[in-house]
Amino acid sequence: MLRKFMRPLAIIICLLFLASGLVRIGVSILMIGQASGWWMFAGEAVEALSGTQRFIAEAPLNLVGFTPLTYFGFIAFMGVTISLGALGQIWRKRWGLVLIGIYLLSHGFLFANFGTVNPKILLLALAAAMAGVLAWANRQEN
Repeated sequence: MLRKFMRPLAIIICLLFLASGLVRIGVSILMIGQASGWWMFAGEAVEALSGTQRFIAEAPLNLVGFTPLTYFGFIAFMGVTISLGALGQIWRKRWGLVLIGIYLLSHGFLFANFGTVNPKILLLALAAAMAGVLAWANRQEN
């Protein structure tokens, strides 16, 4: 009975991961352009960039030495890994779950790099739980 619902649930999770990844890619491209001076948006883009600059400057640690540009590049990398991972899982490819795992490790790495924990840890926990469901669903299909 449960097996009947696993594939639709896996697809929903993959679509959520894909949407999340595409948002990360889009926002990071917007912010890289803003930080590089390629374009100047007003409003939330200015606030987001200044908030990120302030966060990086005030972080208790910055082990890798992220700048706003490299930070947003890393966010884009995370978006690519979760998006491709979601597509791989939709196509039932094992490498999809590997890429989702890389995304989870990357997300966790940001907390370690900056020596801080913030409410975004709940997103990481939710993503890890959803990845666990995908791993379980894959096991159920074999």
